[in-house]
Amino acid sequence: MAQHDYDIGNQSGSAFRSDLNNALAAIVSVNSGSSDPAVMYAYQLYADTTNNLLKQRNGGNSAWITIGTLGATNWGLAALASPTFTGTPSAPTAAAGTNTTQIATTAFVVSSFLPLAGGTVTGNIKLNAQSDIRFADADSSNYVALQAPTTVATDLTLTLPAADGSSGQALTTNGSGALAFATIGGVPTGAVFYFAANTAPTGFLKCDGTAVSRNNYAALFAVTGTTYGVGNGNTTFNLPDLRGEFIRGWDDGRGVDASRAFGSAQGYATAKPQTTAATRLLGDGTTTTIDASTTNPSAIGFTRVSKTTEGVTAGTIDSTGSGQEIDVLQGVTGDAETRPRNVALLACIKY
Repeated sequence: MAQHDYDIGNQSGSAFRSDLNNALAAIVSVNSGSSDPAVMYAYQLYADTTNNLLKQRNGGNSAWITIGTLGATNWGLAALASPTFTGTPSAPTAAAGTNTTQIATTAFVVSSFLPLAGGTVTGNIKLNAQSDIRFADADSSNYVALQAPTTVATDLTLTLPAADGSSGQALTTNGSGALAFATIGGVPTGAVFYFAANTAPTGFLKCDGTAVSRNNYAALFAVTGTTYGVGNGNTTFNLPDLRGEFIRGWDDGRGVDASRAFGSAQGYATAKPQTTAATRLLGDGTTTTIDASTTNPSAIGFTRVSKTTEGVTAGTIDSTGSGQEIDVLQGVTGDAETRPRNVALLACIKY
């Protein structure tokens, strides 16, 4: 180690030679020493043996600048071609959107790209040209994708709700992009529908009077109770039996179908025909003849209950003459029930 003030004064030969040799030793040893040289010059090199660093004085001769590590290849500095870095190297962070050969720092990558594994993304993410976001299954063999429509008239933001909804609820919108969970007004339990197939759809049972479990169909039992039958009186209850039946609106105090209990059945009935008293005028001998419906009521589906004549001679009722005939007629034909035109469909009840 050698340091020198690089000032060789006038002196005798041997002293001069010794001073010069010290100066040369300082030069070749790069002013090495365990402390800074006593005399320093701008751009002077200094081998700091205490910190094992090569330093150089700045241009203003006011401070030392570290160049590298003593004894290390290339003073521990990266080579211009294919260097290998260790430790935590740093570099200036490029502006967002930079697309050059400039080194990208971790700060630039985090601010500009999605993390490959975990992490938090700050700012908006835009996928161009209807690209989608894909959620892979457990073994990444298939995925579920979300993507925008083919054409969007204007920018649209859908804001998710702050909390999960209840079972069976669906996402609804307020018309301005705010989504919320809501219960959709579906078919209420106990509603009766007619179905255009001979088997009940999912969520429905046939209205066939069957006894079903009070536990398995608890919601329906809570609505109907034992109105249509007590089942076994303990664990079951009966469904309404609408096979072959028309439904009549419950009177509910109106008085059209008075004294009916809700859910009660009613047998069929045919209104009694009104007894018809018909006055038939007999002919006057010149212009009128009694028609077949009067002389032979059975021809039009009626039976003569009684006949009274006035002003005519017995036995001449079916011939021309004067006076009048009074016929009491009663209908005797018809089917076993009275019904409108109808179509047979399957009655089902929502459980």
